[in-house]
Amino acid sequence: MALVSGTPAFQQVAEDIRKQITSGALPAGAQLPSMAQLKELYSVSSTVVRDALTELRREGLVIGQQGKGVFVRDGAEAASAAGDAGEIMERLEELTEVVRQLDARLARLEEGAAPKQPSRR
Repeated sequence: MALVSGTPAFQQVAEDIRKQITSGALPAGAQLPSMAQLKELYSVSSTVVRDALTELRREGLVIGQQGKGVFVRDGAEAASAAGDAGEIMERLEELTEVVRQLDARLARLEEGAAPKQPSRR
């Protein structure tokens, strides 16, 4: 796969693996190629591969097993993890909006509390 400029390499690698998982080319339980194989396959660094796999783990599509490798999660597990991630993102957006509102209120309060200029008599 030739990487394109403009999009970070780790996102491109993650997207390619994601497509393989969703198309069934990498079915549930399948082991992903090793880190060295992925580096060679995509002509990228270990950091790029690690970041791509981290993104896929975060999405709940793959799971790492210490000393064994990285495996595609089954659909039910992935759907559950994706649902959890969706709920977390929704809650994060709600909290972000609350912080914005508080910030605006604080700015208005600070404007109203600005020290008054002493009057000249």
